[in-house]
Amino acid sequence: MDNYVDIERAEKIILAGKEWQVPVLVAKQNKIVDPLIIGLLPIFAKWESNKLEALSELSGKKYDDLLEIAFVAIKVFHKDLSKEEFLELPITLPELIAAFSVVAKQTGLFEKAKSELPGEPLGE
Repeated sequence: MDNYVDIERAEKIILAGKEWQVPVLVAKQNKIVDPLIIGLLPIFAKWESNKLEALSELSGKKYDDLLEIAFVAIKVFHKDLSKEEFLELPITLPELIAAFSVVAKQTGLFEKAKSELPGEPLGE
């Protein structure tokens, strides 16, 4: 399955002070990550206007979701990294917040659809 990893379009994130590559995510990763990203969108919508309020809504579950998003995103290139090892890394909240937008981009969730309806011609 590694032949589906798009290395050329990989982006970089920083976690625990180390650079990690994040490929364009594949379906099985998106199945995990997309609902977590969607659940965090209200927090990140507030981020630009009121960071303090946004942080106050970052409960333990939401924090766990940020960690899960980051772990799933880097796992492709680091198959031997266990979840337990990942959770032992000195990852900071600012790193997770910065990684969120990169991973969200790599899911394709925010790309403009090429066609609104199946069978609709492109460019109309």
